[in-house]
Amino acid sequence: MTQGSTLSPQHEDWLRFAELTSMKDHWDRPGWTPNRQAYYWYLTFSSPDLQELAGYCQDQLRLSYLDPVPLDGLHLTLPKIGWSNELSADEVDLVAAAGMRSCADLEPFTLTVGPLAGSPGAVRFSVAPWEPVVKLHQRLQKAVRTVRGAACKESEFRPHIGIAYCNSKVPAEELITAVESLRGLPPVDVQVSQVELVLLRREDHIYKWSTVHTVPLADV
Repeated sequence: MTQGSTLSPQHEDWLRFAELTSMKDHWDRPGWTPNRQAYYWYLTFSSPDLQELAGYCQDQLRLSYLDPVPLDGLHLTLPKIGWSNELSADEVDLVAAAGMRSCADLEPFTLTVGPLAGSPGAVRFSVAPWEPVVKLHQRLQKAVRTVRGAACKESEFRPHIGIAYCNSKVPAEELITAVESLRGLPPVDVQVSQVELVLLRREDHIYKWSTVHTVPLADV
């Protein structure tokens, strides 16, 4: 949430999205070149309720400039660790070990997913509450920093779960109107009991990954 704001994150997510005049190409991102991979911390979800909600929204948003996220690929992005060509296997293992220590006292939690909103390059669900996700993000960022130091870059973190990525620069009005019509759908709850360290790649406008380490939260 913006510092000093009294709005809920869900409301602020929507206001940010509703004020857009144009969408941008999500896939046109610095650093990503063919065959390049990166390590990230991820939350992943296999909840049937979440998949059903995401699938319904995707069906209602069949627009040529949207690339839907596969339902078995729904995720919440946490800190980036680094590009695979800039990290050794030993460094990745050290980050995982630091993450395990950092999360040792964090309890599993429940996230409420919804309503639908968006960003300049994606359609995505807001999530709540933010507090446990932000705390997890901070702990994992610290774990990365203990290994990578100044190479660990910070960026704005707004927890969300994407369901489609924009593949072109287009006016935003049509998409905003379509998303607004879906904001009344009931949200769903998902359980978070672990975090994954993944090796991420891009294939044909889809993110795919392999899990390198899994870090359980406290009482799992």
